[in-house]
Amino acid sequence: MKFKFNVTGLDCPNCAAKLAARMEKLDGVDSAKINFLAEKLTVESELPEEKLLVALQEIADDFEDGIKILK
Repeated sequence: MKFKFNVTGLDCPNCAAKLAARMEKLDGVDSAKINFLAEKLTVESELPEEKLLVALQEIADDFEDGIKILK
């Protein structure tokens, strides 16, 4: 399934690409793309939405303080 989330707190496009690459390594995630300018995260995953959102936020918290993944 394809999920779309808002993402705030990213400082640069390079950081967005690095964060998306980390998110793609999560078990159950097929792809993760961040549109830095639109502040949108698109994820293809078989995980339930709530579980996915929690896991993505944990990755973002570990990556850099202040990044929020929102529905």
